[in-house]
Amino acid sequence: MSNYVIITPLVSDDAEGLLRLIEAERDDLTTYFPVTTTRMTDHRSARRYVSELLDQAKARTMYCFILRDHEGSEPAGAVFLKQLDWSVPKCEIAYFVSRPYRRQGFATYGVIWAVDHAFSVLGMNKVYARVDPDNTASISVLESCGFQQEGLLRQDFRTGDGRVLDVCHFGKLR
Repeated sequence: MSNYVIITPLVSDDAEGLLRLIEAERDDLTTYFPVTTTRMTDHRSARRYVSELLDQAKARTMYCFILRDHEGSEPAGAVFLKQLDWSVPKCEIAYFVSRPYRRQGFATYGVIWAVDHAFSVLGMNKVYARVDPDNTASISVLESCGFQQEGLLRQDFRTGDGRVLDVCHFGKLR
């Protein structure tokens, strides 16, 4: 397990590095991150998408954080807090890590950090995740971070290639 993960809010200078990460992992990410992979296809679209994500953070509707293995390095992954519902308050967490950093704790550290941010900074009462029942690695990350499975939502997620999948719903309360 990695002893060091740097987690920072997305900034405009991350566009190129995030695009390189998406390009390297596009086959894996297209299924579960159809919006991100569709929106980041070239340098111009990456800059535009990152700019929109930054606007959403200012509007408090979505947040993106970048994972790195050392200061100034290329992005190793990303964590999103999205679907913010301020009336409950709750939000969804989504995350991905590039192949070279998998099974080293990057996703676990990213989830722990983002959940703490959601609770302590944003004032959320609940953070939830929707996960493909076959994605055992992601389920393991969530369970190790204290999430509990709350149920199975049948045909609840449309993938980038148009399939509709069941998802396991996990939640963590403050």
